[in-house]
Amino acid sequence: MFLLSFFIVNCSTATSYSKPENAKATKQWGVVEVKETVKSMSHSLSVYYKTELKGGYFEWRPLQNSTSEHIDTKLITNEILNQLTKEKVPFVDTTIREDATKEMAFGKTGMVSSDSRLAVGKFKSPSHQIKGEINEVVNYESGNKIQYITVTLFLVSLETNQIVWSEQTNFLKKSRVEGYGF
Repeated sequence: MFLLSFFIVNCSTATSYSKPENAKATKQWGVVEVKETVKSMSHSLSVYYKTELKGGYFEWRPLQNSTSEHIDTKLITNEILNQLTKEKVPFVDTTIREDATKEMAFGKTGMVSSDSRLAVGKFKSPSHQIKGEINEVVNYESGNKIQYITVTLFLVSLETNQIVWSEQTNFLKKSRVEGYGF
């Protein structure tokens, strides 16, 4: 019984938290890469929106992961979206149009009170789409894995199909690979 309680106590105290800003680089894609990507991309896009576009609505397209690593691209997208929203860059989510349309139609049946009925004709259309890719080149040299990773975002005008902004964040990671090259 004593051994079991000792094991449970020791296992439960093995977890700790630290600030994401204090994260250190790891062999896999991690906090350092996410935070640096979010910081550079959201700042650059916010400046472009406020100085060049000065209007319109953005919509996200899924970020493509073309690397050999598992990367949660939704995490990156959500963090950039969150930061840009804080900086007053407007977004629309066209994936909910069908649900909203059904709710508006239901509101017209008379079964919804007039003070909470959704108004027709207020949807916003995106003027631009954000899309992007994560790519890599990997080499092995003298027992080291050398990984060059690029995260590229594009802002495309839906009216003209022109890429009006792009930004890239790059990482060069070198990590020891045990049992390789010896």
